[in-house]
Amino acid sequence: MKIGIFETEHFEGAYPVIKLFDTPDNEIYVYTDPPTHKRFADLFGTAASRFQWVVLRKGISRLSFFWQFYRHAKKLQPDILYINTISSNHILFALVIRLLRSSRIVITVHDINCLFHSTPSSNIRKMVHHIGKRLLIRWVKEFNVVSDTMVPYLSQQSGGHTHIHNVPGAVFDGLQQAATNTQYVHLVVPGTIDKKRRDYTQLWALVQEAERKQFPLHLTILGGYSDEYGRNIIKEADHFPTYYTRIQFYNTRVVDQAEFDRQLNEAHFIFIPSVVNTAICHDIPEVYGLTKSSGNIFDVIKHAKPFIIPQTLQVPASLTSSSITYETVTEIIPFLQTLQQEPARYEALQQQALNNSKEYTIEKVRSRNPTLFALPS
Repeated sequence: MKIGIFETEHFEGAYPVIKLFDTPDNEIYVYTDPPTHKRFADLFGTAASRFQWVVLRKGISRLSFFWQFYRHAKKLQPDILYINTISSNHILFALVIRLLRSSRIVITVHDINCLFHSTPSSNIRKMVHHIGKRLLIRWVKEFNVVSDTMVPYLSQQSGGHTHIHNVPGAVFDGLQQAATNTQYVHLVVPGTIDKKRRDYTQLWALVQEAERKQFPLHLTILGGYSDEYGRNIIKEADHFPTYYTRIQFYNTRVVDQAEFDRQLNEAHFIFIPSVVNTAICHDIPEVYGLTKSSGNIFDVIKHAKPFIIPQTLQVPASLTSSSITYETVTEIIPFLQTLQQEPARYEALQQQALNNSKEYTIEKVRSRNPTLFALPS
């Protein structure tokens, strides 16, 4: 089959999609833009040559950008066109989809309420977005969500009239690098600094508790910044008074992929101080774990790490046994102290994280989505 995959934002989320479709019977064409193509090249390395890269030109009008996309897809006539992210230009995506009548279209829905709870507006731009979303709902019959916790809600919102796939935002390659440093406990908070996704005040409360209890903590803020809020978090991390805690951060917009993976491999825990109730798309409320999913969950899967989350954050049942939940951030340091005194308990958590990630191998994800990956049901 000929498979077309579109992605210009969440390159790390499209990476597993490409790998899942990568079989001897498939020709894969990836539609992207120059910056995202570079990030894909970092992820795939020499394996990037296995795929056809359709790098759409930037610096032109949006209509011209989508015209390039449509013309190539029309000529290619893919058996499946898999659009992994739509965060804007909904009406242009809808028009391309409508014109490609012979293609099977699958769209990943990252923010369910953003798509299904859009309302008309007197603002022309917002109204165009709304019309585009309505058209996508009408014309697309297959959706994907990256977390199984989102499937029931999406099924309810779509009225059961669409087919829903569950392709996660990561697959596990079978390797786990276990954290072995016993001088400190290393917690990593991955992702671009964003106040609508993560509550960074919890980091400072955690550091203060570690200082109060004289606990050797290594906290890595593993993400760049994209706005003034992010710059201020970096400044705060740089000037935060510590003696027992090491705070590591990156004063850059993008963290190099090799460094990102290295830090996660060396971590004892992935710390996810999630803003569970948020509003990112046009101030439409979303709930992490129910209507959208944190990309940090897929860092957990990819790197097979135990993780720390708020009690209110829903995660896949297959991962809960390697998660540590908290009601208040002050509960975390006493727990880490116990693990440092009883290393065998942490080793058991590492092993459980490995067992859980093994549920997300390429073979198992394909087997759970037979209608998408052409396997017998």
